[in-house]
Amino acid sequence: MQKKNINQARFIVLGLAAAAALAGCAVMPNPFKDSDHAERSRKDVQSLAEAAEPVTAPVTLPDATARAIKYNMDYRQRLMEQVASLGQLGVGNWDLLPKLTLQAGYTSRDNDAFSFGVQPNGVITTSPSTAVERRHTTESAVFSWNILDFGLSYFRAKQLADQSLIAEERRRRALQNLTQDVRFAWWRAESAERLVPEIDALLREVDLAAARAKLIETRRLLPPIQIIAYRRSLLDLAQQISLRRQELAQSKLELAALMNLRPGAPFQVATQPLARDVPDLNANMDALENLALINRPELREEGYRGRVTDIERVRSQLAVLVPGAGIDAGFYNDTNKFLVNNSWEQAGLSVAFNLVKAFSLPAINRSFDAQKAVDDTRRLAVSSAVLTQTRIAAVRFGLLKNEYAVWDEALNDDQQIIKYLESAGQTGLETELEIIRASSRMLLTKINRDLVYAGLQAAMGRVYHSVGLDSLPAATASLETGAIGNELTARIAAFEKENFVKVGAPEMQAVSIDNPQGVPPANLDAFRSAVQRVLTIARIPVAIDKAAARVETKVEIGPGTDNSRAVILKVRLVDAAGKTLLEAEQKSVLLEPIDNLQWAALGEGAGYRVTAPLQRYLGKPAIVR
Repeated sequence: MQKKNINQARFIVLGLAAAAALAGCAVMPNPFKDSDHAERSRKDVQSLAEAAEPVTAPVTLPDATARAIKYNMDYRQRLMEQVASLGQLGVGNWDLLPKLTLQAGYTSRDNDAFSFGVQPNGVITTSPSTAVERRHTTESAVFSWNILDFGLSYFRAKQLADQSLIAEERRRRALQNLTQDVRFAWWRAESAERLVPEIDALLREVDLAAARAKLIETRRLLPPIQIIAYRRSLLDLAQQISLRRQELAQSKLELAALMNLRPGAPFQVATQPLARDVPDLNANMDALENLALINRPELREEGYRGRVTDIERVRSQLAVLVPGAGIDAGFYNDTNKFLVNNSWEQAGLSVAFNLVKAFSLPAINRSFDAQKAVDDTRRLAVSSAVLTQTRIAAVRFGLLKNEYAVWDEALNDDQQIIKYLESAGQTGLETELEIIRASSRMLLTKINRDLVYAGLQAAMGRVYHSVGLDSLPAATASLETGAIGNELTARIAAFEKENFVKVGAPEMQAVSIDNPQGVPPANLDAFRSAVQRVLTIARIPVAIDKAAARVETKVEIGPGTDNSRAVILKVRLVDAAGKTLLEAEQKSVLLEPIDNLQWAALGEGAGYRVTAPLQRYLGKPAIVR
């Protein structure tokens, strides 16, 4: 009874000790202090600042792209993911090796492990015995290898290898997206670098005009409704320009973020000449689409993912069909003095096969067949999207090219309007307002044109991006930004030379104007000047000799009433060899008395008749490859 109480007390003491130990090991939330967060933020800002090279010169497009590739944190994260994937592959390769297990142990108890034996006739012996010491140590070194574990580890390593290739394709896609984003942001920032000072100057001019209008209103120099309408027009212009200025100002911040510059860090963008050539896309679309299907990272990733699924099917089949055959051999030692042999070597062979699990093979195959169908469908969907993106990129480039030409022509017209207003020599509130309004419209047109050009450059990069070509080799982390920029420029230039063609300004040949027949000598200059004026507006050069074609005109004045005369204008366009290119006839009426204005109007009609044929015949665009 006393021994039983001692054992109960012993269990109570052990329970209390275990409870105290568990209470001491309980984990409680331990939040960071504000000082810890402050120190972490300080180190992060310092790391971001030290990671990038300082900007010491105006940033060009290759420079911006190189800095983004080298220092952009999102892209560096993709690089680290690729490194981590390769690390997992290295760990997986070690699983292919056999296992060598070293083990040591120590056993102690407070009494001897005596036990009674049973004789063959079932009689229990009366004297206990033991074959184990109270305290003894064991050591072993066992070499083991299992053919099923080896097979599963081998195919797992192959899956990890494909996973590393998937990480590489994702890195390529991140690089292509980053290059495209930098291209668009840089061209917008380049427009902001040029246009923001002009916008600020115009806004100051609008403010001064509004102040003058306030003074005029106070002195009642003009009717109040006129002054209010004038000031309201100024506010509308200022609002439109301010909205555009905000859009342009944000572009430099977007570019700085892509280059991993600290927000607010000052830098300049290298501006480009305003005279810009817009090339044509001359690539074969079928060839581009085929290139996209071969090179796009998304499709390559789908290929590797399908292979991972195939390998997983093999692993599952191995686990079902292949028996778990294992070999082990080892050396053992035990200090138990009751053993006859304290050290021994042991080897064994074991085979295990789960017969019930083998019946799950058809279900496994059906499951992987369904997964294979899903992978194939997903890959086809991605292929369709890639083909569509490639075609859309080409179409968008063509549309933006035409839109840029329209905005460029509109800017020329706005500049001409301002010249006419400034040279009119008129002064007054209306003229001042019209000049400011025309200047604002011209600046808005310039902003729109430059933003469309930025979109055009992005569309050109989208064509490059849609086919999935690499703008840089994989190993760029060790290169300097200058070397990265040079490599980037060379690769993009090679692609553009292959797929784009530069169209120069049309080489328009000259045309001559013969003396018109049937026009009175006193009205010849008015008639010829009108024809030449129309051709000049159409940008067709006029020459006296060495002309590629000549314009022949003939006027036949017929009978009429006392106040008007019927007239027939005949126009003939002849090339240098004397071949007739165009013959046209126009009937009109001249009012008595017939003056120079009517003869000039008739000459303009002759000019308009030959303008379009001359542009088709004389205009031969110069193609520069």
